[in-house]
Amino acid sequence: MISALDHIEKAQEAYSLMDTEVIADKGIKEPELNPALLSVMVRFLDANKITCAPEAGNTMSDLEQRLADKSKKRRAVGNVVHLTDE
Repeated sequence: MISALDHIEKAQEAYSLMDTEVIADKGIKEPELNPALLSVMVRFLDANKITCAPEAGNTMSDLEQRLADKSKKRRAVGNVVHLTDE
């Protein structure tokens, strides 16, 4: 599961570094985690009662920090939909 998350995160980072003209010309879409895989991960964690809690004295675990960073980035961009007259 961590490997899949790391892979998609690296692909998203590479996408963000690409030239916007290349993205537009070739119709490249931003990499996303497969919803079915994400669903399986969530069910596995839930069925095995696996949770994520930082150790006592640790203000934020690595995973919690990564999720917080992604949330901040998403809030900065928001759900932007470009409308055209077409």
